[in-house]
Amino acid sequence: MALGSPFDSVEMVVMAATLLLLSGGFVLYAAQSVNGWRRDPDPDLVDALKNTVAGQNRVALVVPEGPSIDALAAAVGLQALCKEWGVTARLFAEGAVTGEDSKTFSNIFDLELTVITDDPKELTDCDAAIAVGGGGGVPRLSNNPPVVAVIRHRPTAEENILTVTPTDDGATSTTVARLLQQERVVPDQRIATALLHGVRAGTREFRRANGQHDYEAAGFLHAYADLGRIEDLRSPGMSGDTFDVISDAIANRERRASLAVTNVGSVPAVSALEEAADTMLRLEGVSTAAVFGIHEETIVVSCRAEDVRTNAFDILDTAFETSETTGGNTDAATARVPLGLFGQVDNKHAETLDMLIDASTRKALFESFESS
Repeated sequence: MALGSPFDSVEMVVMAATLLLLSGGFVLYAAQSVNGWRRDPDPDLVDALKNTVAGQNRVALVVPEGPSIDALAAAVGLQALCKEWGVTARLFAEGAVTGEDSKTFSNIFDLELTVITDDPKELTDCDAAIAVGGGGGVPRLSNNPPVVAVIRHRPTAEENILTVTPTDDGATSTTVARLLQQERVVPDQRIATALLHGVRAGTREFRRANGQHDYEAAGFLHAYADLGRIEDLRSPGMSGDTFDVISDAIANRERRASLAVTNVGSVPAVSALEEAADTMLRLEGVSTAAVFGIHEETIVVSCRAEDVRTNAFDILDTAFETSETTGGNTDAATARVPLGLFGQVDNKHAETLDMLIDASTRKALFESFESS
């Protein structure tokens, strides 16, 4: 049985592999799939999740602040799975969607995503919550509603909470696709397209695939997805301000080993920092990037990690222990450090303050990276 899929013949696997090759070239998938397509997720874990969810009327699917495409796509897939189990699921985020690519994803798929801080009553109307994606702490939500499960592809140790965290999946979207297969749910085009893009984004076009599950999930979803829409998602538009921030990031970068750190000064939006951090990863010799700047009297640091040995969240958490907010996961994280009284400095001392911020932030990031 192919993860519970009703379409699990070897012929389908070979066909999917061929289609994948034609649309971008994943040779490894073709070699792995025929031999490994029949591996199932733990059926006891799937049943436990079903029993946990099926006993509720309304469930909140909560993604982290500044959610990645992978987290958003996984939530979309889980919403379909909950519907199959007769449960209404709504999408929530711990904070705003800031990344340009995540905003594009949300718009194209017309996500009804509620930011918890904007409308907490919507959340409390739910009977239970499931944390989806991310890699930091599990949201507590003041136990209203209680978090009953965590679904992500990173290890998570929680007591009294069901954890579906297979570390051999390279993306949370892969995990959700496998759950759909196990339950013999055939995704419609919207769900399949969202999940396939989530797998590709979460594994960085399979450069960070953890094993055959990511390729198998992609092959399964490929048969039902709108590939033209995925190409549109891979090339979202970018504002002129963002281009300027990226240019400054490259010009001001400092690299030690595989970490690049850069200061871009004042930025109009946090999303520009995230785009710049993503761009820095494409530079030769860089597998971890941290871009910082000032936004609304707050130092905002966006970190991206492509090396599986590096944890972006841990780097920021260690570097800025007193930060107001550090959120994100292993691959992508953001820290915010309010300037406080320093935000009121006059123009006469602004240059000195900028120099102090630049030196202290770079030092904190490099030291944290070196100790990680």
